[in-house]
Amino acid sequence: MKTIENNLTQGSVFQKLWSFTLPLIGANLLQILYGMVDLYIVGRFATTADVSAVSVSTTVLSAFMMFLIGLAVGATVIVGQRFGAGETRALSSVCATAFSMAWIVGVALMLVVAAMTRPLLGWIHTPEEAVSGATAYMLICSVGYIFQAVYNMLAGILRGMGDSKSPLLYVAVATVVNIISDTVLVAGFGMGAAGTAIATVFAKMLCMLFAILHVKKRGFPFDFHLKSYRLEKKDAAALTRTGLPIALQQALVLFSFVIVSAIINRHGLYASAAAGILDKVFLFATIPTNAFHSSISAMVAQNVGAREEKRAIQCLRYGSLFSFLFALAFFLVALFFPAAILGVFSADSDVIAVGVEYFDGYKFDFLLCSIAFCINGFINGTGHTRLTLIANIISTYLVRIPACLLVGNVWQLGMHGIGFAIPAATGIQVLIGFIFFLSGRWKKDLNISRAGE
Repeated sequence: MKTIENNLTQGSVFQKLWSFTLPLIGANLLQILYGMVDLYIVGRFATTADVSAVSVSTTVLSAFMMFLIGLAVGATVIVGQRFGAGETRALSSVCATAFSMAWIVGVALMLVVAAMTRPLLGWIHTPEEAVSGATAYMLICSVGYIFQAVYNMLAGILRGMGDSKSPLLYVAVATVVNIISDTVLVAGFGMGAAGTAIATVFAKMLCMLFAILHVKKRGFPFDFHLKSYRLEKKDAAALTRTGLPIALQQALVLFSFVIVSAIINRHGLYASAAAGILDKVFLFATIPTNAFHSSISAMVAQNVGAREEKRAIQCLRYGSLFSFLFALAFFLVALFFPAAILGVFSADSDVIAVGVEYFDGYKFDFLLCSIAFCINGFINGTGHTRLTLIANIISTYLVRIPACLLVGNVWQLGMHGIGFAIPAATGIQVLIGFIFFLSGRWKKDLNISRAGE
């Protein structure tokens, strides 16, 4: 049986980066497929109210999910730094604390979402016909936070140890289980939104159990026995200090786009539909960018732990180059064939016309995000996660939202103006990250929590 560890501080940076990133791209594709399956099956075999219930609920649930993902990235950084520093004995303590925190946070989120389901659905103006289905969907899916928290933490730790292939396997298992369960419960038994939620939670539970059983056979530094769980103050502080800013960043950025959506919705039905379509296009176009963000975080964490600053810089350079090239390909397609892209998702000529207008500026976000995500990944890998939190707050709440309001509502530039306001905010984020990188402070003040300190 192969071991889990993969030393990212040795060998060709080019080769290591690609071999680590490709499974992440695959995992990101499967995760998008995972979400699309729910809507597809509900759309084919359930009512319109059920479709609305799943769509509305997913928006709310995703904000809390981003929080869990952020905590897992924090684990990637801490584990990566200690692994790179050769402190493998300290990993058992880190894992024990990380998984204890995962169970606690998962249960807490379940209780919060369960208690806030009705108010949350009211705040986002859920259609009356969808309230019942959305309530059932959110209550059932809230249970899944427990399994998702543990799985995300496990995947984050594995990436910190240099293993990006195992999480791809686990996501593949979850996707297959979800498709089968969705088909049986929704298409077979007609359970609608509730059936979709049950299928989702069941898939997450099996994914977590399969992942735990898989790593236990491969020398993982934690045995998952009840007596092994504990909260070490030092490790909990390190994980919180590194992971909490990322978790808040993920949640706040997602919430900012909810606000931007509200601004866009004021421009009418066609604008709302066009923006929704291009949000899905953006999600697909940034799959490689998100993968390079994760791989750079893990590789930089190991290399700064090993005090290999030059290799860390190489990771950023190669990652940014490849990420930009992928983004450039999507940008060129959007530049020459914007109407064709929109036409894949809508046959309404008015939606396409408004979408082309919006896409005129919005497509530049592909290019800027390809750099911003990589710089953020680098900074997170060095442990300076508060800097990325601050940069995101500035770019989203002090630039993106005010700019969208200004050009869209005050200057009356409509969707064309809003399309340019969004990448302008990303440009500010790139600038902040680039200045921090050039300052060299990340080398002088590496936030590495060493065992025994």
